[in-house]
Amino acid sequence: MGGILYSLVEGGLLGAGLLVCLYLFLSAKRETCRAALRAERSRQAIEDEIDALKRAVEHVRDELRELVDRSSKLVEPPPAASGLNLTKRSQALRMHRQGSVPEKIAAALLMPRQEVELLLKIEELAAEKS
Repeated sequence: MGGILYSLVEGGLLGAGLLVCLYLFLSAKRETCRAALRAERSRQAIEDEIDALKRAVEHVRDELRELVDRSSKLVEPPPAASGLNLTKRSQALRMHRQGSVPEKIAAALLMPRQEVELLLKIEELAAEKS
């Protein structure tokens, strides 16, 4: 009777071990399927985001082309004429030699004060080099 009981216990333990192994295998398979599903969802979300970025880049590219086309049709303005001609220049230098300050020279010749000051500085530098 001991041999039969031993065989039954041994068979029961073997069966229980097989059931535990089967449970673990199925659990692992289920977790693998869940992980694969999560990975697929993540991949799809990334692909959707990439597609959205491609569309945005294409939109920006189209706008840039349009701006380039518009800018090529624009006409460049003519260069600004200098407000300082030779007559004003010589008058400003003469007034400076006579002792007038840049503010008075600018007011008398209807020129910006900074332009008169620049003219006087350039004249001083040219005189120093001579």
